[in-house]
Amino acid sequence: MRTIELAVLSCVCAASVTAARAADLDTILQRIEERGQTLYALEAELSQRKWTDILQEFDAGESGRFRFLDKGGEIYLRKDIQEPQPNFLVLRKGEVIFYQPAIKQAQKHQLGDNKDKAEFLLLGFGTSREALEEAYRIALTGSEQIEGRTTHVLELTPRSEQVSAFFSRIVLWIDEQLWVPVQQKLVEPTEDYLLIRFSNVRLNPKLSPGDFELKIPKDVKYVGS
Repeated sequence: MRTIELAVLSCVCAASVTAARAADLDTILQRIEERGQTLYALEAELSQRKWTDILQEFDAGESGRFRFLDKGGEIYLRKDIQEPQPNFLVLRKGEVIFYQPAIKQAQKHQLGDNKDKAEFLLLGFGTSREALEEAYRIALTGSEQIEGRTTHVLELTPRSEQVSAFFSRIVLWIDEQLWVPVQQKLVEPTEDYLLIRFSNVRLNPKLSPGDFELKIPKDVKYVGS
C-alpha cells in the first residue's frame, strides 16, 4: 500500500513540475512576443566560436559587431567581424553580401523564397511566438548566468526536414530583462556547432538603412550566385 501511495505521489509531483515548466515556457514566449512588438533596431558586440565535434575543440574564435534594423517591415542585418581577420556580412533588400577584404572577394546571394537561410541570424530578435512555434518544437531546459545576467535556455528543434538539414537544433539563451538572445548555439547534424554571444546589447539605437551599405572596392572579385 505504501508503494502505491509513493507511486501516485511521484506521478502527481511530476505532473506538477511539468505544468510549472510549461507555464514558465508560456511566460517566456509571451515576453519574447511582447519585446518583438516594440523592437525595431538592435546593436551589440559579438563574439563567436566554432566547435568541431570530431576534434573535440573550439577554433580561435572571432569578434566584432552586430546590428539589426526593421524599417517598415524591410529587414536589415549587418555582422562586422573585426578580429582576427575582418569580414562583413550584410542582409538588405532581400540580398545577402559576404565580403572578405583580405582576399578581395565577395559573395552575393538573392534570398528570394529561401528566407529560412537568413532566419537563423535573426532568430529570437523580434520573432513572433506564432512563427517560433510553427517552425520549431520548443523546450525550456533551465536557467543560466551569462556575464552576471539571468538567462532562460530554450532548445528549438526544427519541424521541417529542410531546416534540419542546416541545424538539428538551436539553443537560445534569453536575457530575463531584455527578452532577446544574448547567446545562440547553432548545432549541425554532425554535432559541430557555432556558439555566438552578444554583449553590451542596445535596444532600438538610432540606425538607418545607410548603416547597412557596404563600400566594396572595384577590384574585388564576386564569386558564387
